[in-house]
Amino acid sequence: MESQKQKILESAHTLFFQCGTRSVSMDDISKKLSISKKTLYQYFKNKYELIEEVVNWDLSNPRFNFQSEKYKGLNAIDCYWEFHQFVLGILKNQHHSFDYDLNKYHPELAKEFKTRKLELFKSDLLININQGIKEGLYRDNFNIEIISNLLIRFYLNRWNQELEAYNGDEIFSERFHRELTLYHLHGICSIKGVEYLNKISKQD
Repeated sequence: MESQKQKILESAHTLFFQCGTRSVSMDDISKKLSISKKTLYQYFKNKYELIEEVVNWDLSNPRFNFQSEKYKGLNAIDCYWEFHQFVLGILKNQHHSFDYDLNKYHPELAKEFKTRKLELFKSDLLININQGIKEGLYRDNFNIEIISNLLIRFYLNRWNQELEAYNGDEIFSERFHRELTLYHLHGICSIKGVEYLNKISKQD
């Protein structure tokens, strides 16, 4: 039973993040899994409950984790650059209508999702910053709290239409994210870190 529910959550997660919650129906999800809608409703009483559980599943299964075994042994800049590459992959495959739909049609759920995402991302980001300072790749004379909050707030509000300086297509573009990544790293890197960053960014 639990394995079937897990499959439903994973498939719904993929569809919601690729197409948004508004345009994906329970029919779409059942067809993707080759199960009946009756089976689907055995696990979730309605679409909202499914969206809610998908959000919780996403928070419990982060797609990128700075502390993952995969990234152990990397210095702080390399690890952040891996995060940059991960986000580029998301930009290619995830339609930003998921964020838009959640914000417009399920504001309370969107607020909770954003708050918990902020906590998770900030925890990881602080680990990366402190690692970089210890390695001498990041400066030790900036306000960690302010810098981390600035970056986090941008990522979690990137769908906000009040960011009128950029249109929707530009703010979700690979070029925009690359410039944001370089802007962030150049701002916190030491001289040693900038030299290393210039080397790896030219290889990308």
